[in-house]
Amino acid sequence: MRNPHPNLLRALLGVFVLASLSFWIAGVLDTWEMERHADRHVAPPLIYNDDTGIIDTVSPEAYKGGLASGMKITGLNGAPYSGDAQYDEILYTAQPGDTVDIEFARPDGRAGTATITLARHEPPHPGIANWVALLRDGIVVALLPLACLLIGYWVVLAKPTDENAWLLLILLTFPSVLWINQGMATGVGLVLRGFWYNTLQLLASPVLLLFGIYFPERSRIDRKAPWIKWAMLVPYVAFVAILYPYLYKLFFAGPTGMRWYTVITHAGRVLNLLNLACVSLYLVFTLDKLRSASTKDARRRLRVLTMGTGIGVGALLLVFVLLPHFGLKSTTVSGFWITLVGALAFMVAPFTLAYVVLVQRAMDVRMILRAGTRYLMARAFLVALQWILIALSAWWLLFPALHRQEPGATALAGAVVLALVVVFRMGVQKRAQAWLDRRFFREAYNIEVVLNELSDEVRHFTETAPLLETVARRVAETLHVDQIAVLLRRSESFYLAQAIGVTVDGALTLPAQASSVRYLSSTNEPARLYRDDPDAWYLMAGLGERQVFDSVNAELLLPLPGRNRLMGVMALGPKRSEAAYTPADLHLLHTVATQTGLAIEVAELAHSLAAEAAQRERVNRDMEIAREVQERLFPQEMPEIPGATIAGHCRPALGVGGDYYDVFTLDGRVGVAIGDVSGKGIAAALLMASLRASLRGVSLDNPRDFAKLMDKVNRLVYEASASNRYATFFFAAYDPKTQRLDCVNAGHNPPFVLRCGANGSGEILRLEADGPVVGLLPLAPYTEQSMVLMPGDVLVLFTDGISEAMTHDDEEWGEERMIESAQRCRDKTAEGVMKDIFRDVDAFTAGAPQHDDMTLLVLKLEG
Repeated sequence: MRNPHPNLLRALLGVFVLASLSFWIAGVLDTWEMERHADRHVAPPLIYNDDTGIIDTVSPEAYKGGLASGMKITGLNGAPYSGDAQYDEILYTAQPGDTVDIEFARPDGRAGTATITLARHEPPHPGIANWVALLRDGIVVALLPLACLLIGYWVVLAKPTDENAWLLLILLTFPSVLWINQGMATGVGLVLRGFWYNTLQLLASPVLLLFGIYFPERSRIDRKAPWIKWAMLVPYVAFVAILYPYLYKLFFAGPTGMRWYTVITHAGRVLNLLNLACVSLYLVFTLDKLRSASTKDARRRLRVLTMGTGIGVGALLLVFVLLPHFGLKSTTVSGFWITLVGALAFMVAPFTLAYVVLVQRAMDVRMILRAGTRYLMARAFLVALQWILIALSAWWLLFPALHRQEPGATALAGAVVLALVVVFRMGVQKRAQAWLDRRFFREAYNIEVVLNELSDEVRHFTETAPLLETVARRVAETLHVDQIAVLLRRSESFYLAQAIGVTVDGALTLPAQASSVRYLSSTNEPARLYRDDPDAWYLMAGLGERQVFDSVNAELLLPLPGRNRLMGVMALGPKRSEAAYTPADLHLLHTVATQTGLAIEVAELAHSLAAEAAQRERVNRDMEIAREVQERLFPQEMPEIPGATIAGHCRPALGVGGDYYDVFTLDGRVGVAIGDVSGKGIAAALLMASLRASLRGVSLDNPRDFAKLMDKVNRLVYEASASNRYATFFFAAYDPKTQRLDCVNAGHNPPFVLRCGANGSGEILRLEADGPVVGLLPLAPYTEQSMVLMPGDVLVLFTDGISEAMTHDDEEWGEERMIESAQRCRDKTAEGVMKDIFRDVDAFTAGAPQHDDMTLLVLKLEG
């Protein structure tokens, strides 16, 4: 069956509060009126049997009016007698001196009428006893029931879905109907108050029985023999079916008659036996569960419950049953103080009931008594000492000044005494209270100091292992926790990284999408784990997740947060004392966990940075080796060419690059090559090495057909490179004897020749590309070109890293500026031309980052 919604239960609680408070207020007002202003009301002129209407006792005023015992009431003030409500309304609305006409029938059947003058109601306790009784009633009738009601409201408001909380509310409502009945109510008020009074009187014992059966867990006796409770509860239902019709007739339909009287008398005797049986069974169930409770926490709750109810009920029996039996009346001053002490002792019971229902984990009785008694006694001593010092100050300073009757001295002494009161109550009291907390709650004080020091200490750790070991050990020693497990995040799971007192078979992992992880990540607060009263996140947890918590006996989960994600989870087992984690514990643990999480993140970041630095160092070392290797691939010495000079240089953008140039002898000729591999870095450098090897390989047989040579190079590079890798390439052979240049261009930037014209003007000749790039297509056509160089010609081969060099504003240098630079230095050797071009491009870029490899190869014929 689906449980009612909490808001619906709270609305029901609101109706209950309205009814119970209304009954309590009306009863307290009636009690005050009768105790304080009894003379405003009239005394009952007679006492009669409700069931038969026959008069038992008459007052002197009734006897004087003609009434006597044995007569039967037949009418009141001219109206037929209709029950107690009619008679009560006359008494509660009349004033002393009013008259009432009572029609009656004598035992012999003769009718008569008596007119009675109603006398003043005499105070029940004259003199000082009246004030003592008023104070007593103020405590017993007003304050104690109100305190019980408020405690009951608080419990249900905190746990509206807990059936035990509602049973407790009814039990704590019972004191409000223990000393108060219908009072002076009439009409509808009499009906409502009478219904509430009788219902609560009936419910008290069966509710106590149900509380004994189901709190804090169902009794094993009830599991084996559930018929016992039904044997108790069903007769109550039958009695209700008898009682309420009987009460209606009694109050509103005249005498009930002997038949009703006999039935209700026997039913009342059965009800008394049932009440006694319910109380007895409650004790049996409770004592049995003290011995057979399934959990230590349930046993502690029952111990606290037994102690509290024993003190509370024992105080009532002592004060209101035993002491009056020995003649101690509560209307005396000494009796009042005993009543006050008994009332305060009784309050232990409702507070105990609220404690055992509300707390997540109960403390042991000895711990409660030890801490509570010592603390209260010490506080009382400090308060008494303060007032003694204040009284002595007044005696020494204020009273002599008053005796001398000196206004100035009196005012000064009064100001001094007032200042001392302020100092004692506001200054000394705070320090004394702090000392008291350290003295009597030293464990909590030490915990605060140690954990605060730990939260500062963890920030200095840079290694995860010693950090977790220190935190777990200090928490275990400080809070006396024997079992602690720390799970750290690795990828999408949490793995056991540190454990104390935990033995786990196999790996202990918690998925990042686990219910507990999501809850801790969203709340960033400690999560209690009580399996007897689980939270929603635990109910949604899977079987594997629960097995993880069971394996470490977790009772508290602490999130270890980083800046943007949860770094880990710390699972704490129960304390050695089996006491619950207090709010102060949770606050301090949360502080430690937060600092620990940040320290873990810092440690991981430090490890990551160290690993990254090591990786970068390895990459740099590998890059340096690659750069050295690539440098060895470039010409180490330029061959001597009759009538010409040659120079070349490559400046990679990333240490190593994809630009390539080469100069080598080729059967009396000089082979020159330049290329630009797509991309930069290691990948381009590898393809560049493959291109060089292919060229050197196919040129070993001194080919004369450069188109076929380029076709072979293309096929070799195509087979050795990825589909998205290619290279632009230019190859030529210069014959010093004939000054003939044979060349082939595979998609490379067209080299140019600077030539001086007949009239001294410069001429620029370009070797345009006539074939596709190498390595992109398996088969590609290439065409050989030839050119005869003239004395003074300058052949410039370059890659686009030279011509497309950029400034900080992304302005390109361009081929025109490159040609102009070459023309300005064309009279120099090849080395001089090359250096001047590099100098001019560097001046143009003005330190802007080099975005591409820059390669230049220059052949200069002597003029």
